[in-house]
Amino acid sequence: MKKLLLLLWIIPCLVFGQGKTISFQKNMMIFNGQQSSYFIDTSSTSQAKSGQLTLNGGLVIGTSATGIDFTGTYTGNAIDLSNITIDYTGSSGPAPFRIGTYASPLANSDEDQSGLLRLYTTTDAGGTSYDRGVFVCTKTTNTKGVFPVAGLAEVNAVPSGAGPNKVQAGQFIAHLNSGTAKLAIMGGDATAGMYGSWNKVASNVGAVAASGSRVAATWLDNQMNGTTSGEEYAAFITSGASPDAVFGFETTGSGWGQLFYFDETAYDQPPVSNTTLKVLVNATQYYIPLSTSNTSFTWGYPMDITGTVAVTGKQQ
Repeated sequence: MKKLLLLLWIIPCLVFGQGKTISFQKNMMIFNGQQSSYFIDTSSTSQAKSGQLTLNGGLVIGTSATGIDFTGTYTGNAIDLSNITIDYTGSSGPAPFRIGTYASPLANSDEDQSGLLRLYTTTDAGGTSYDRGVFVCTKTTNTKGVFPVAGLAEVNAVPSGAGPNKVQAGQFIAHLNSGTAKLAIMGGDATAGMYGSWNKVASNVGAVAASGSRVAATWLDNQMNGTTSGEEYAAFITSGASPDAVFGFETTGSGWGQLFYFDETAYDQPPVSNTTLKVLVNATQYYIPLSTSNTSFTWGYPMDITGTVAVTGKQQ
């Protein structure tokens, strides 16, 4: 009889309208402010509820084809974590979202293309604005550094075989993916264009990068300390068409101080060779002469010249 009365009391509470809430606390449920110490197992049933559902505890979702399915039209955010507080303790500690740790990553043995997130969007809107698929803004007001987006692709111990032939920490591809796709003119907009990536550093008037600091739009770093039997470059450039040039330069300011700068750690290292720069064309070694004057040229030796050569400046 007690169970029947409890069921008759619970059923009206499960179907509630706008403004009424149901919340779960340890060993109890709260229906619109009224407590019950009884637990309801809904693992084998499906229940539809309207209004707000508040969980004052964890939510564990078991095996299902779709764990959480969002439908309908939202005038706000489908998921909003703006008001949470995380007790951060490091890279393996709590986080707003967590999938594995460095020591215990989420395992995957599937041969097909897979991954953690798949995001696909499209737009047919006009105008001059743009969509951002994923936007991350990370700020700092003290000495702690910030990396809004970071990726690490590692090849660990390979028990057999030669290992993978594709290890890339990031892929950025801009594609006119149709025979009727078009790219509009820049129209005076310096930020317009089609690029695989736009890397930029900037500062406001009054900001200071201290003496001894370093600023660059891109940092290329090779640390292949193992055996590299194949090719190795700091930058690998390919083309399937005929671009205007390998590098294009344009400035609205004062240009660049130098084309290349070899500092005190690099001035006596390849590709600098005496007073030349080494250039390999197919299998033939060539040398670009350097001069300490912009009106004369100092050529390094030995230099073999055959045929007729027109020389402007002073040969030493």
